[in-house]
Amino acid sequence: MIWKKLLEDGSLQKKKISFREVELVLDKSHESLRAADFLLKKNIIEPAFKEAYDAMLLAGRSIIFSLGLKSKTTGSHTIVINFCELYFGSEFKVLIEKFKRMKTKRNYLIYGSGLAISSTEAENSIQNAKKFLKVVEEEINKIKRQSKLI
Repeated sequence: MIWKKLLEDGSLQKKKISFREVELVLDKSHESLRAADFLLKKNIIEPAFKEAYDAMLLAGRSIIFSLGLKSKTTGSHTIVINFCELYFGSEFKVLIEKFKRMKTKRNYLIYGSGLAISSTEAENSIQNAKKFLKVVEEEINKIKRQSKLI
């Protein structure tokens, strides 16, 4: 698998992680999505966008954990996105590209100035996060079933 090159370059490291721990990370992802929905309903736009991004990041981390891996600390957001891009491939290219753009905008919101997120963009980010989380959960369920066969 192409994503294994991230193991070779040290971006990912092996770590024994239980599926219970993976489920806890998925729970945090769902919590971020609920927070994003709540904030958007209260017209608190940028934090809603950031929570949607966090939901995607946590979902990405959970699939890495489900494979018994973890990302190194430095550059972990980029590593998670790169992993997801390699792991899911062209079938989910558009969704992963949206994840990348969200990371860039989220970073600019934190470290830059002059960028504004519209309520439509925040709503779209939440919908993309929901789609991504569903894809990740389906894949983790496959991984879990395969691990029981071994």
